[in-house]
Amino acid sequence: MSGTSIAAAAAVGLGLGQALAATLAHTDRNGRIRALDLLGESVEIRTDLRIPTQGWKKIPNLDTAKGVKATHGDGAWKWAGTVEPEPGQPFRFEQTLRQDAGEVRLSLRVACEGDVKVEGVYFWLDLPIALFGGGTCELSDGSAAKTAQMPPERPASRHFLAANARRAEFAAPSGKPTLAVAVNPACHVTVQDNREWNTPTYSALVRFPVAQWQKGTTAMLEVTLRLAGEADQSPATLTLDASKARYRLDGFGGNYCFGIESPVSHYTLDNLRVAWARTEMTLSEWKPQNDNAPPEANDQPDTNLRREFLLTQEIQRKGIPYVISIWHLPEWLYTDPGKGPAAFGRRFAPERWPEVLECIGSYLLYAKKQYGVEPDLFSFNEPDGGVRVKFSAEEHRDAIKRIGAHFEKLGLKTRMLLADVCHARGTHTYALPAANDPEALRYVGGLSFHSWGGAKPEEYAAWSDLADKLKVPLLVAELGVDAWAWRGAAYNTFDYALREVRMYQELVLHARPRGTMQWEFTSDYGTVRVEKDGTLVPTVRFWFVKHFCNLTPPKADVLATSSDNPKVLLTAFRGEGPVYTLHIASFGAAREATIAGLPPEVKSLRAVQTSAADSFKELPAVPVEAGAARVQLAQQSLLTLTTMPAGAGIPDSR
Repeated sequence: MSGTSIAAAAAVGLGLGQALAATLAHTDRNGRIRALDLLGESVEIRTDLRIPTQGWKKIPNLDTAKGVKATHGDGAWKWAGTVEPEPGQPFRFEQTLRQDAGEVRLSLRVACEGDVKVEGVYFWLDLPIALFGGGTCELSDGSAAKTAQMPPERPASRHFLAANARRAEFAAPSGKPTLAVAVNPACHVTVQDNREWNTPTYSALVRFPVAQWQKGTTAMLEVTLRLAGEADQSPATLTLDASKARYRLDGFGGNYCFGIESPVSHYTLDNLRVAWARTEMTLSEWKPQNDNAPPEANDQPDTNLRREFLLTQEIQRKGIPYVISIWHLPEWLYTDPGKGPAAFGRRFAPERWPEVLECIGSYLLYAKKQYGVEPDLFSFNEPDGGVRVKFSAEEHRDAIKRIGAHFEKLGLKTRMLLADVCHARGTHTYALPAANDPEALRYVGGLSFHSWGGAKPEEYAAWSDLADKLKVPLLVAELGVDAWAWRGAAYNTFDYALREVRMYQELVLHARPRGTMQWEFTSDYGTVRVEKDGTLVPTVRFWFVKHFCNLTPPKADVLATSSDNPKVLLTAFRGEGPVYTLHIASFGAAREATIAGLPPEVKSLRAVQTSAADSFKELPAVPVEAGAARVQLAQQSLLTLTTMPAGAGIPDSR
């Protein structure tokens, strides 16, 4: 899920003028807190609203909420929507979150609009056992208190403390950190251990003070969270092995699929060095009807189709390799016409293959003849999940053979992009039927996954191992953190930006891609904000992305690196010259870092930093002595050290 840093979101809107406050709430798209920050350290303290049905048979929560709308204003974030314990039996909720003087304050209102029987409505608080295990928790109502140890080992009974309370306090074994929770009005609170469900958390179940919920019942609850303690500022030792080149990276790029009419599209092309791009093939506009009308007649001025052709022309003029992908087919090609562009899992009948091939081929031939463009690779977007056209793995293999042979017959250079699946978690198996078919492999020019939700190192490695075996480049055709972050524009926050930085680093470290394409470099999931007067304002996500795009040498060797601190990730690159670049991502508090293993010819490094307070800021040069350098890392930041001179890294304007 995406993260929304409340204070940082406000800072982004003010041009990143202020650093992060001591305690911040990071929320997902529906308003659940996913972490609290303590002096730059993210502590995985989570909240939820849960409405269990009778007998606790089902426990719907905010993750399943419907129609959620998020708004921001007057120093507060607000979410409103419905949770349905049973279909058609809604509970409407409203949640407001404010932050002030180190406190996070939640105001919740819940109204029953159905006739379903429930066990109650609960504000749910999760704490990590790894941090609080063996510590103490206390529940008090102002006159009396009950205390218990939070069991370091799984207890015989999951419930280990319960009382009516206005206040709860949880303390780690050392006494730091502590989480103080105040509730108003007083509620019954049960504290439980979740390890019987293989979940490494404790939960505090705060029950709204309503004896029985029925249609028309409404209740309010105020919850205040205060996290206190000390930040981990332990130093980091980072090591570079310049003698070990792991693989070749073309560089970082982005998608130009939706929202291409926005000035953001040209802004990113002009201000970022885009190593790979991806565009959409809108066949539904190219051939909307099953008639004999020439499809090129639909290429009219000021249409999306015309903009699509012109954009690919500009991309190709800049020398950027690109992928073209299909989301939607014309409705007349589907087995279920009329469902519209929002429907998932669409299919077409096998007898429609000649018409599908004719649509795709005529589009590409026209683009080549009229605009002089040919995409390097072609795919259906996320065919494993049917977003929007669905193929089984075997159907995907057969589609590669059919389309690849058709391109070859037409004399097109475009090759097939294998897989292009929704996420990287175990999905490499989707590519195997085609990978094991010599005829299909004749037409394959690349392998691709999308990074939504991330993956484990070994899951990323399965993709790079398959690409090595097939001897084709691995591409991350959609680099993104949360596929649903567009709800409430949760992607336009500092926390989301920092999660993207982590994803960039982890992909380089574990997936070994030839190139990546961020979702997107247009106004959709935009890294640049368009003001009402048309002014373009880069967000913090843009500045982070600029580090990777403009300060990484093109077609670079990715060098072996290591870090002894899990809160600091290092990637390193060597380009022609040689030019060296190191990206150092810090995901915690401020700390010192020592870098060892720098090549002997490197005597000084240019330093550029982006954080909540700095946007691509040039820092004083870092001296290098005997292959080592020492730097101070700002909290939650990206520091790039490079031998690339200032002014370099300007996009290619061929």
